[in-house]
Amino acid sequence: MYLFKIEVDSSEGALTVILAAENEEQAFKEIDQHVERHFLYPPKLNEVAIVEKKRITPGTAYVIETRKG
Repeated sequence: MYLFKIEVDSSEGALTVILAAENEEQAFKEIDQHVERHFLYPPKLNEVAIVEKKRITPGTAYVIETRKG
């Protein structure tokens, strides 16, 4: 099992999604469902890209930097 950091360019803006999946194919299949559940009206996904992939082991994590405007 892997932990994927996925960046999505959508009609609602840029999104970062962290998703656990067995492989890249499963990760791409799952991304739509997770984004749709997050919004009241599902946005159009323009581009989806896997940025990082890590094997899940104890302590596996991603640090997501947020910028304040």
